[in-house]
Amino acid sequence: MTAEDVTAPKPRVQLVIGIIRRDDEILLVRESLGTDGEMRWSLPGGGVEDGELLHEALRRELQEETGLLAGDPVRTAFLMHIDSEQHPSALAAAFEIDEWAGGPTPQDDDIQQAAFFTLPDALKLLGELDSATQREPIVGYLTGAIAPGTTWLYRNRGGEETLIARW
Repeated sequence: MTAEDVTAPKPRVQLVIGIIRRDDEILLVRESLGTDGEMRWSLPGGGVEDGELLHEALRRELQEETGLLAGDPVRTAFLMHIDSEQHPSALAAAFEIDEWAGGPTPQDDDIQQAAFFTLPDALKLLGELDSATQREPIVGYLTGAIAPGTTWLYRNRGGEETLIARW
């Protein structure tokens, strides 16, 4: 076997997503998520760095993207396992946070704005996300149509997103 025959493994991607409620409102961030780089509203979150545990990454990402100091998660909202050509075997975990302090003031240059929205307004904005993997688990959980802790398995090939299984 030659060096040309050996391909370096693609790094695994782990993401965390935070759900923060204020009475009947949900915190969203506005960032470039559209297919052509359009600004869209979504839940805050981001990548888990080497050496971080999920709850540590979640607190860091929430502080960077929203300016809030978050406590530990109180429940798992949903899990997603996404297999795509660009990121094989990506894992995303969404958590509810009950304790937090501060006001929405993003510190991440990728985040244009962070704001609380009533649940109906938040669902409308989240419904505008282009990707089913970005939209379906979030909307399903926030509407109560899907039980907390549900796992979603998606495969993305050739621009097609396919829900393989959900339990």
